Parts: sequence; C-alpha cells; structure tokens
Amino acid sequence: PGERFHMFWSPTINMARDPRWGRTGETYGEDPYLTGRTAVAFVTGLQGDDPKYIKVVSTPKHFAANNEDHNRDYCNAKIPEKDLREYYFPAFRMAVVEGGAKSVMGAYNAINGVPCNANRWLMVDVLRKDWGFNGYAVTDCGAPHLMYAKHKYVKTPAEAAAATLNAGVAVECGGDDVIRRNVREAMKQGLVTEATIDTAISQAMTIRMKLGLFDPPEMVPFTKIPESVIGSPAHVEIARQVSRESLVLLKNAPVNGAPLLPLDEKKIKSVAVVGRNAAVLQFGDYSGTPINTPVTPLDGLKNRLGKKVRINHVEWISTPDEKEYVVVPADDLRDGAGKGAARGLKAEYFDNADFSGAPAASRTEAEVNLKADNIPAEAAKGALSARWSGKLVPSKSGAHYFFIDSGGDAKMYVDGKLVFQSAQKKKKKDAAKISGVFDPYYAETAEPIKAATLMLEAGRAYDLKIEYSSAKGVARAKFEWVPPTAANADARAAEMKYIKESDVVIAYIGLQLGDEKETVDRHDLDISNDQTEYVKQLLSLNPNVVVVLINGGPLSINWIAANAPAIVEAWYPGEQGGNAITDVLFGDFSPAGRLPMTYYASVDDLPPFDDYVIEKGRTYMYFEKTPLYPFGFGLSYTTFGYDGLTIDRKSAGPSDTIKVGFNVQNTGARDGDEVVQLYVREIDPQVKRPLKQLRGFKRIHLKKGEKATVELPIAVKDIAFWDDVAKRFKVEPGRYEILVGASSADIRLKDTVSVSGE
Repeated sequence: PGERFHMFWSPTINMARDPRWGRTGETYGEDPYLTGRTAVAFVTGLQGDDPKYIKVVSTPKHFAANNEDHNRDYCNAKIPEKDLREYYFPAFRMAVVEGGAKSVMGAYNAINGVPCNANRWLMVDVLRKDWGFNGYAVTDCGAPHLMYAKHKYVKTPAEAAAATLNAGVAVECGGDDVIRRNVREAMKQGLVTEATIDTAISQAMTIRMKLGLFDPPEMVPFTKIPESVIGSPAHVEIARQVSRESLVLLKNAPVNGAPLLPLDEKKIKSVAVVGRNAAVLQFGDYSGTPINTPVTPLDGLKNRLGKKVRINHVEWISTPDEKEYVVVPADDLRDGAGKGAARGLKAEYFDNADFSGAPAASRTEAEVNLKADNIPAEAAKGALSARWSGKLVPSKSGAHYFFIDSGGDAKMYVDGKLVFQSAQKKKKKDAAKISGVFDPYYAETAEPIKAATLMLEAGRAYDLKIEYSSAKGVARAKFEWVPPTAANADARAAEMKYIKESDVVIAYIGLQLGDEKETVDRHDLDISNDQTEYVKQLLSLNPNVVVVLINGGPLSINWIAANAPAIVEAWYPGEQGGNAITDVLFGDFSPAGRLPMTYYASVDDLPPFDDYVIEKGRTYMYFEKTPLYPFGFGLSYTTFGYDGLTIDRKSAGPSDTIKVGFNVQNTGARDGDEVVQLYVREIDPQVKRPLKQLRGFKRIHLKKGEKATVELPIAVKDIAFWDDVAKRFKVEPGRYEILVGASSADIRLKDTVSVSGE
C-alpha cells in the first residue's frame, strides 16, 4: 500500500523504436530529439522534483535497439556504432542526463553479438561512464535465462548470472531467478567477485533509500499525497485535455462546398456511429484500469449530443469463436476461371519446404483439408510444401472470417494481397534442470486465433492462393471460415439503412491490442482489409463520412486517405478518449496534434525489417520517397502564416547556441493551436547526414487574427555527428540551413548559418 508499492514494480518508458513497426503504448523513436524530449518529461514527472526523495523509479526501456519482437529472445541486432550513437542512444541519454532516470532496463536482444544484459560496453562504458548514470540497471524479465537457452552466449545458469552482474546489471526482473538461484555457484566457480555483488546491492539499495522506504513516512513528501486525487475531477480534466491535444487531423476536405469538420449539431438531425472501435475504448498495452468509467467514442457522442441529435448505432460483429469455424466447401471454390471451372481448387504438392522445382503432384481438390492420410505419395518424403489456387466465389455478402489450422507455416492471398499468415506454434515446455541447477523454463505460448476478416460480395470471383510448408513434413492444413449468418446479415442491413438515412457517418476503425503490442509485431502497415472495404461501402451510401483511427502505430490507409473526406488520428486516446474525440469533431477544441512518425504508403518502401542501419532509408531523416503523411504533419480548423525569420548570428562555433526567431499569425476564422517546428540541414556534408532533423518545436495558442513572436534555440553541439575514428561526437564545419515550418514537409521559412566546427 502507498509508497511501499514502489519496491515491487516501477513504471517503464519504452523508446528508440523502429518506425516501421511498433508496439502499443510505447514512445516511438522516429526522431531521437522528439523521443528524448518526451522521455525527459515522463522521467521528471514520475520521479518528482524533491531534492532528496524520488516519487517513483522511472525505468526507460528496452536498452537498446529492441526493434523486433517476433525473435527478441535471440535476436542479434547488427548496428554500427555511428547508428547507435546518433539514433538508438540519444533518447536514453537524454532520459538519463537531463531527466535523471534512476533505473534503466536492458533489452532481450543482443547488439553485435552480445546480449544487452551481458553487454558491459553498453551498461557500463556508455550508460555509466559516458552518461554519468547513477541508478541501477535491471534486466528485462527472464533475460538471464535467454543468455544460455536462446542466445547460446553462455552455457549454464551460473555463467548467465555472472555475465549479468559483471555487465553492471544489478537487478533481475521476473520469474526465472537465475541470479538468486545461481550466484553462489558463480562465486564458487570464480566467475563473479564478492565486490561486484556488493556494487549491485549498493546500487539497488541506494535507490530504495531515495524512495524513502526506510525513513519515517512523515519525512517523505510524497506520502502526503492523498488517495482522493486519484480520478479526481481535476485529473479527469487533465486526461481529457491530454487526449484533445494528441488528436491529429489528417484530412478535412469539402463536402457540398465546405469542410466536413467541425460538425454542427444545430445543422444535423442524426449521426450513424459505426466501426469496430465505436463502442469500446481501446487502451494501449500495459495501461492500468482507471478508477473512473472509461468513456468510449459512442459514449462521448451521447454525452455531447443527448437527445438533440439521433444517434444510430449497430454493434460491430466481433470475430467468431474458434468452434464456429468450418472447412470452406467446394461450392464456394473454383479451380480456375470461366463457367466450366470445376468446384474446388488446383492443388500442387512439392517434396521440399520452399516450393522449388516442379510440383511432385498436382490435382483438383474439393476442399483444403490436408491430412497425413490424403497427402499424395509423391510428396510424402519428408519436407513438404503445398499450394492451392483458384477462385473464391462466396454465396453470401458480408463479413467472412477465415483461418488456416496448420501444422506448419501457412499463408492466404486474396486478389494478390496477403491477408493471413501463421507460423508453426511452439509447445510449452516443463521446468528442467540444466547442469544440476534449477532452471524454470521461460514459457512460450502460441498466439490466440487471429482470423482474416474480409468483406465479400456474393457471386463475385476473388483470386485465391493458399500456401503451406513444413520442414518436418507435417501434413496438416485446414482452410476454414465462418460465412455471414442470418443474424449478422440482419444487423448489417439495419446498419446500412442507418447509414443511408443519417446526416453524418462517423466510422471508428483501426487496430486493437491483438494487432500490436509487446510480443506482437505487425506483418504490414495496413488495417484489416475488411475495414477498408467497409469504408468503401459507407462512402457508396453516404458522402458525409468521418473516419476516426484508433491505433498505436503508423497505418498505410491509402484508399481511405484518397477518398474519405475527413480523417482524424485518435491513437489509443485514454480514459477520456470518447469525450476528447467528440470535442474535436464538434469544434469545441481545434485540433493541433502532429504525427510523431512518418505514415508510409507501403511497408515495401522500407528496408528489410532486420536492417538496423538508419541511413538506408528509415525515418523522415533519410526517407527520399513520398510518404502518405510526413513526420510532423497535422491540420487545424484554422490557418497560420509565418514570417519575419531572424537568426542572431550568421556564424557560430561548437560551443555556441543559435537563437532563431520568427512570427506566427492565426490567419483563419477560429482560435487555435499551432505546433511550430525547427529543422536543421547540413548543405554539403562530407559524411552522410540527415536530409533534415528536428531540433526544436513549440505549441502555441493564438486567437483568430493574433500574431506572436516565437524564439527557439539550437545548441551547435546538438548538430554534431559521431566520428568513428575519433570515437566521439564532432561538429562538422560548413553551411547549415535553418528550416522553420508546420511539418517536416511544410517548410515556411529558411536561412543559412556558417559553423566553424572542430
């Protein structure tokens, strides 16, 4: 209870993420400066400003380069030091140096061959010696176990315990207890010294003392915070304001001559509220349970509109239970095009796991239900792969749910697009003893069923391809579905009627935690195909459609971006999300949020997932193609003009600070916020440098017609690059362009300054 809780768990901040993929609830690291500023705010807010005590231990994680979750237990990230220093490290450094974080959590993955929690260069040379970190390092939960079980970096639990402590990591998180159970054996073998253990204990205990755990409660200022502040009206309002300020207006095109947003309840009589995220409030991963009832988007509209406007809502039909799936019948399959095509699919079998060479056997099959007793003899020789192709011709219109129950790796393509993918499930293992020392297994469990959900039209022929492979020759692949039911069809019919009759349609679509969270990487940047098809259906019935996106990571919503008149990015908006979204939709608050990441048109525009070199085209800093939405993008209900750029010096040295000033005026008809952004670009670099890089930003509020002067500083040392030869940051002499604007792609003012460098 109370302050004693701190000894068990500390809140964590996740940073330095790859912008191509993402996990819910984490601070994305597309721009190290932006992520670092966010991290400093989190750390200082959590730890408090008392000179003696800290309120709670803030633990930035996962240090470092934890970009892949599908293989994080054994991933070896190969990253040049230049990329580590310039991209993966800065947010952590700012959290430690400026924020004063008292704990840092190491990542599961390895960096250049050394697991992070055994990496003394990372945890001591960089974290403590370079940055002056004076707290304790903690492993991610179960990480020492993975050093020998997955990374094969060491052979025994005792060696893993020693490697962790010798790397300067003081605390082991989570259930394996490798250190506690094996540290005596490690000492007996001479793998770790008593002095090293003393250091670890000292680091951990010092921070516990700073929490006030050993002092009388009356000495600790944070014990005086009453429980009544939790969920108090003031905090509810803060939650609502934070959510309002985070919303990003992505599009607001004219419908009948005027922008669709903001909505005016005096001019509309009815609104249709639809989509998978309309009646639920999606929280990010690791979110707590609020003491107040969370406000869903539907509830937010009800709170705002009352009985003044009729709200038409039909509940989104969720994914069916696993027991409802049946094998897709031959009546809905064709082995080719044309009226004479046989029922079923063309099946090709290969006597290898990679579809190489000519098929060992081919035939038409009425259904995809591969078993050991029906595999062609020509392919039953060990490794196996099979491909089924033809047409899918559904007999009913509506939402269809597909799943492939398989004993290997399975993929499903519809009209050339990958819509389902599953990997072979891992079996849960029991606890074991390794080298005579207790070693509980860090459990691996299969992900729950995730259907491919498609909106299909009756009688339409869709190209279908299913691929299955098993290196072990396991013959099990069952192509299953749940077609539309009568009840679902009735619900959809009612919904379509509401959509036609309503003045405005608000569609809440996007992602949910099953799509993106810790341990779950996204396979692409798209939303599910059925949601895009759903929006197409809405727009065919009613032109006044507002799309509200609920998600944690970037989305490639190309068709929606081109065709929907209004789009709002709401993220996972927090406990007051429904009220905040409604505030923006109806103009009680003018949106001014900005995208903290690039929205790419396709994942195919990016380098391979496991290529960690940023300069190869990752982030707005090195991305030379056209994005769907650029980093820093966001619209408003008003407009802003920029002029009067001033720079206090035309030349500067490495220790100088350049002061950049400019004017911003609200040139529209509404009061509103603007987020001004300052970027820097080296004009003729001798080494590869960013196309531009954020070095300052500020959110300002201006009444209509109001004009204000903004000043943003740039420390010259912050435009340095990492010199691999000198092993330090250096400022390169040359000419630098100062860029001021409303996004990375919307630069309004620019000038140059000469830097003498080193």
